Amino acid sequence: MSETNRTLTQKVNSVLAELTADIKHNKLQLPSPPDLLLKVRATIADQESELEDIVDLVKQDPNISGRLIKVANSALLASRFPVTDVKAAIARLGSAKVQSLVTSLVIAQNFLAFKSHGIEKYFDSAWQQSSYVAAINYVLAVKKTELDAEQALLAGIVHNIGVLPLILRLNRIPLFKEQTELLHKVADVVIPRLYPNAGKLILENWNFPDDIVAIALTHSKPTRESTGPVNLNDITLISSELSKLDDFTHTESAPENLVNSATFLKLWANWQEASEELRSLRFEINEMKKTISN
Repeated sequence: MSETNRTLTQKVNSVLAELTADIKHNKLQLPSPPDLLLKVRATIADQESELEDIVDLVKQDPNISGRLIKVANSALLASRFPVTDVKAAIARLGSAKVQSLVTSLVIAQNFLAFKSHGIEKYFDSAWQQSSYVAAINYVLAVKKTELDAEQALLAGIVHNIGVLPLILRLNRIPLFKEQTELLHKVADVVIPRLYPNAGKLILENWNFPDDIVAIALTHSKPTRESTGPVNLNDITLISSELSKLDDFTHTESAPENLVNSATFLKLWANWQEASEELRSLRFEINEMKKTISN
């Protein structure tokens, strides 16, 4: 091993040990939940609140309002009559769906707000991964399962949220302030190893239900055991693996670690069947990704 590689390995191991300790002892600085998310949750939980109360909250953010209307009008909901305002969109979706959607969209909107000079590529990459997995999740939930599609969307949005505090933490290490290239090299090794546990901390801190919290850890383990009916963990794992492929509609290039998993077999018998169906769903997936992202 060259001296340069040895030095890099030492730095990686040092940072890995430091951040692992931060996670273990709950010292990692976690982002606060967005204000709109807290307000919508509280309003929906209040049994005396009315539709207008939720509408007034959502209207505070025109971007979120517009995306809710887009979702309410999406082809996946198979509605004959388009809605044109927030109140009609919320009435069509219902409070439970609205809470999941607003949670997803607010987190999505804030995902890139943490971008800092020199580490933009990690936020951009994490966000593209997040929105893509969320879109695949949503469509699979509608087309292949009895799961709540909005919960599936939320699961996809937050599956890799642990990337955020790790990037911010790395960017605060003095050694990397003037050595962006070194930061990138260390981040490429450290983030994939630690972001699931960091994500679990965030989701627990934000009081997400246990099935969503678990997704932070389980989405990256295609070889795990999976019994019973398909659940949120299952489709998020599948969507995460599919999102890594250059083109999941190619019947020739089967992702062996996914195809051989018990999770995959809950939805398809083989890769050819999966890729053919995914080809037919590609338009809906792309449309949902646009709805989340734009």
